[in-house]
Amino acid sequence: MDGILLGVFGSDTDSKSALLTSLGKKSEAEGTVIYHRTDSGKKISLLDDLEFPQRIQGYSMVASICDHAYFMFPRSGRLAAPDGELAVLLESFSLPGTIQVVEGTSNPDAVRSALKGTAVGKYPIEERNLQSAIMDPSKLTMKTGAPQGTLVYVDRAFTVKGIGTVALGFVLSGKVSVHDKLRPVPGKEGLTADVKSIQINDEDYDSAGRGIRVGLSLKGVDPSDLEKTHWLDDGSFKVSDTLDLAFAKSQFYKQAVVDREMHLQLPGEMLAATIGAGSSSDSISAKLQSVAPVWDGMRSALIDLNSKSLRVAGGCTSKF
Repeated sequence: MDGILLGVFGSDTDSKSALLTSLGKKSEAEGTVIYHRTDSGKKISLLDDLEFPQRIQGYSMVASICDHAYFMFPRSGRLAAPDGELAVLLESFSLPGTIQVVEGTSNPDAVRSALKGTAVGKYPIEERNLQSAIMDPSKLTMKTGAPQGTLVYVDRAFTVKGIGTVALGFVLSGKVSVHDKLRPVPGKEGLTADVKSIQINDEDYDSAGRGIRVGLSLKGVDPSDLEKTHWLDDGSFKVSDTLDLAFAKSQFYKQAVVDREMHLQLPGEMLAATIGAGSSSDSISAKLQSVAPVWDGMRSALIDLNSKSLRVAGGCTSKF
């Protein structure tokens, strides 16, 4: 069973809250806010972040794993700096999406004009009543380029009395099944975790495919073994702390990036990285603080957390 990860991006918290409440049922509010719904047999997770614009890390994570973006156009009809930053973030990950316009607030021409020069400005526009629960999954254009193999992004690991070690996360590719042996990344050499059981929205399942939020009961590891682990994979992924990246710098980011300490938003986790010159004029190298699973064509974004203005420097694609 596969699912859809749908990111809801915007600076208007009231509009986002009304949209999410009408479309799904809240299941988690710690860190990333997650709403769930099932539509046409498809499990859809709607992801939001409440710390933006003070912090960009939450939305950066959501953008790195979601399949489709809902960009909430401000009801004022005017883009603020945070909205522009989100547009650059979505463009950096080459995310498909839809512009959500609250009924009666802006016309399509004004929306296109405000977002001119960004990839988000080319998204289809959908006028929405925020109380409407209608959603057509067939209109959600899905991103491409998922890797082969099983990969789970882990955002929390803890002990549950009577169960043992539990890891929460998102299946980014492949399928995870009961009795699978998964490798923690980063993790001790030779360490594996056996999947004892899988829960989706508090219900037991034998397996889960990409795009599903899962709770994995694990045997063979303690939460302390997973303190520095961000991913679980089936052992098929190359892991590295050095990446050669094709880099598309945002036209709105004016600073140099080479010979600097910055952050690279990988699928799921953001890691500190030392940025150097790449193998060609349109590439950079990144030395990560720890190893990560990598594959040819993997999308990431270069983030400048110390910037006083735009924090998204541009998008990256892994090269082998």
